[in-house]
Amino acid sequence: MKVLDLDIDPSAAGLSLELPAQYRELADRAGQLASRLAADDHKWDADGLFPWPEVAVLGSHGVLGMTHPEEVGGAGLPRLAAVAVIEALARHSFTLAEATQIAANGPAYVLSTIGHPRLRERWVPAVLAGETLVSIAITELAAGSSLAEIATTATASPDGWSVSGTKCFVTGGSLAGAHLVMARMSPAEGVRGLGYVLVDADAPGCVVRRVHRKIGGNATPEAVIELDVAGVADEAAVIRPDAGGFALAMQSYNAMRIGIAGICCGVARRALDLAEDHLRQRVQGGRPLSSRQGLQWRVAELELELEAARLLTYRAASRVDAHGFPDALDTARAKLAASRVAVSSADAAIQLLGWRGIVSAEDHPAERILREVRGWTIAGGTSESLLNMLGRAALSTGGGGR
Repeated sequence: MKVLDLDIDPSAAGLSLELPAQYRELADRAGQLASRLAADDHKWDADGLFPWPEVAVLGSHGVLGMTHPEEVGGAGLPRLAAVAVIEALARHSFTLAEATQIAANGPAYVLSTIGHPRLRERWVPAVLAGETLVSIAITELAAGSSLAEIATTATASPDGWSVSGTKCFVTGGSLAGAHLVMARMSPAEGVRGLGYVLVDADAPGCVVRRVHRKIGGNATPEAVIELDVAGVADEAAVIRPDAGGFALAMQSYNAMRIGIAGICCGVARRALDLAEDHLRQRVQGGRPLSSRQGLQWRVAELELELEAARLLTYRAASRVDAHGFPDALDTARAKLAASRVAVSSADAAIQLLGWRGIVSAEDHPAERILREVRGWTIAGGTSESLLNMLGRAALSTGGGGR
């Protein structure tokens, strides 16, 4: 029988958004490894210590190179596998999840896929081994979400590129061996003149001027980088305005953004696990708190929001282009939903745990979880800028991917 004049195969069961069994096993093993490595997780944030030995262990198990092509020493796994692993790591350690995110989804991946072979040979193996980081340097004091106002310049000459400007809030900037710098590389106005150039952190004129103490996540510092560097090799111009330019740069950043969504989903799960365990165990008035309808509703709402965010995150990670970069609207939806539920879940955990949520201690991590995840509604694209993007798409001709 035809429906709307179409013959539909009834054996087509429909859409499945379950993770493949291999990815679930991979995530389980990542969680087990993180639980063994994260004994000093509280100290890492409190003292601002990046756990190089533990990150090197992740590298030795192939975790940092999950998404990188096999020819550069990676595993060549799809973005979805990396998101599942990062989510699992975040349930045990925000720091280890962020370190993995920077390696698997960040600038080193850009070098692996579209960088010059000599850049790949120099930087990627060290990143995948957990020996160094490559940071991404975009934000400026006068150009936060408004990238069209970026003032850092990269000027070509017979002696190489000269890079000049100041970048603030460079994640891992004081740790990195090199910085992928967004700079104005042509006279074109606005974002059309922007591209990426890789600058060695040891180059004369590349200086860390300040390291910020943050609300949380201090194991991976945010640095102010001042650049007055000359003689940067032509091959270090990774993305040029006349060869993909800003559009390709933003496509590559979508890989970072989907990793952030994965971190946020894992953090939300961890916060809810803490709260739900407490509600089941804590007895008042002769019955557990978990039997109180008001508390059940609050948990149910957050579980619903988390499941929606996870599905958006998995979908975005599953739909990538030839370079492995996810779609901009998909990642905007995922990052927005995941960061919101992570902050809401962490805040709710503090409330539901009572005094245990307020105490700052290794065995009472709820307040630290909130501090660590709070910045993700700002970094990686503010919630407001993502809403602008989604709103413009929805109201444009054809709608927002409908």
